[in-house]
Amino acid sequence: MAEAKKSAVREILEDPAAGRLDFLHACTVAYSVPGEMDKLKKLAADLEAASASAKKKRHAVLQAGVARWIMRQYADACAALDPVKNDKDGAFVLGLCQTELADYDAAIASFRRAAKAGQDSFTCGMAEAEAQRRAGRREEALAVIRSFKKSHADEAELHYQKGRCLEEAFDYGQAAEAYERAAELNPQHAGALFRLGYWNDLRGNDETAIEYYEKAAAIRPVQENTLLNLGMLYEDHGQYEKAAALYDRVLISKPTAPRAKMYYKDATESLAMYYDEALERRQSRTAVLLRTPLNEFELSARARTCLEQMDVRTVGDLASLKEDDLANSKNLGETSLAELRTLLRSRGLHFGMGSESSGSESVRPRIAVTEGGERLSKAIADMDFSIRCLKCMQSLGVQTVGDLVQKTEKELLKCQNFGQTSLAEIKNKLSSLGLSLKSRG
Repeated sequence: MAEAKKSAVREILEDPAAGRLDFLHACTVAYSVPGEMDKLKKLAADLEAASASAKKKRHAVLQAGVARWIMRQYADACAALDPVKNDKDGAFVLGLCQTELADYDAAIASFRRAAKAGQDSFTCGMAEAEAQRRAGRREEALAVIRSFKKSHADEAELHYQKGRCLEEAFDYGQAAEAYERAAELNPQHAGALFRLGYWNDLRGNDETAIEYYEKAAAIRPVQENTLLNLGMLYEDHGQYEKAAALYDRVLISKPTAPRAKMYYKDATESLAMYYDEALERRQSRTAVLLRTPLNEFELSARARTCLEQMDVRTVGDLASLKEDDLANSKNLGETSLAELRTLLRSRGLHFGMGSESSGSESVRPRIAVTEGGERLSKAIADMDFSIRCLKCMQSLGVQTVGDLVQKTEKELLKCQNFGQTSLAEIKNKLSSLGLSLKSRG
C-alpha cells in the first residue's frame, strides 16, 4: 500500500525557496494538524543528517534549525542555526530563539544582521523592540517603535509593541487602546487578544475576557498562559469540564507543567464535587421531607385515621410501606390509597422506598494553616500571583505581604471564586518567604 500523505510541514521546509513567512506557516500547521508534530521530529533528524552533505548544507542547516525552533527546542535550534547566522532567514529565526532563551543582546544583534542581509526591516525592528523591552530597556524599545510610526502606522504589530511598553509604564488605559487598535487591524493577532483578555480579566469583566481569551486560544500555536487563564475563568463560572480540557491541552505538549497539573487536578475534583454537592442537596431536601409529619398535609379524614391506626406519623413512615400493605388495610379504600399515592408522587417519592440517610460525607478537606511570622512590605503585585489570587486580595484591600499574612484561610475562602488551588498558591508563595497566613483563633 502506498505511504500515507506526505507531511505538510515537510513539504514547506524542504522547499528550497521557503523563507520567514513559510516558516511561520509551518509552525501554525505543526500545532494545528494532528500528527504533524510527530512527523516534524523525524524530519528534524533527517535534515540534520542531510546537512552533512556539502551540496545541501546551507539549506538543510537552515531547515533543521527551523524545525527545532518550531518544536520549541531553542538551545538546539541556536546550535543548528549558527552556521547560517548571517543569512536573512537564519539570523531572524536565531534571534527568535535567543529571545526565548533571554539572551537579549545576542537576539538584537541577530535581528540587525537579518535586516542587513535583506530580511523585512519592520519585522526585524518589532522583534528587536520585543527583545529590548524584555531586557528592561523600555525607552530603547519605544525608540525603535517610533522609527516605524509613520511608515507602518497600519501594522498591528506596531500597536501591540507600543501597548506592551505603555503597560509596563503603568499607562493601562492607553495600552488597552493600543491593543484594541492592533486587534482591529489584525483580528488574528494572538498577543493583542491575550493582553485584552488579561486586562479585562483583572478588572472583573469576565464575559469580555472570556471572549478575547477564546479568540486567542483558537490561534495556533496557542500560548500556555492563554489556556490557563481561560480555564480559570471557566472554573469561576462552573464550567469545570471545559476548564479541565484546556489544562489537558497544556499537559499534552508540556506534561510536567506545574500550574497546568495543579489546575487540572483542581478542576476535575471540582467537577466531581459539583455533582456530589448537587446530590447532597437533593438528599438533604429528601431527608427533610421524609421527617415531615403527615399532619402538615391536607388528607381526608379516612386516610388520616387509617394512618394513625397503623402508627404512620411521617412522610418517611408512609414511603417505607409497600402499597400492598395499605391495600390490605380494612379501613383504607382505593380512593384513599390513590390520595396517598398522589401525595408521594407529587414530592418525588413512592411506596416501598424506605428511609434515606440525610448525611453526606462529600466534604472538601480544608488545608491547615500554620502559625504566621513577621516581615515584609513587599507588594503583592511584584510576586507573580495568578489573576484569581490578585482579584481576591484586591477585594480584601491587601496590598503587601504584610497585609496578606494578617488574613486567615477562612477570610480568603470567602472571596468569590477563590478555592483550594488559589489558597495553595498563596500558601506556597508565603512559605517560600518563611511566612504563613494568620492562624485561626
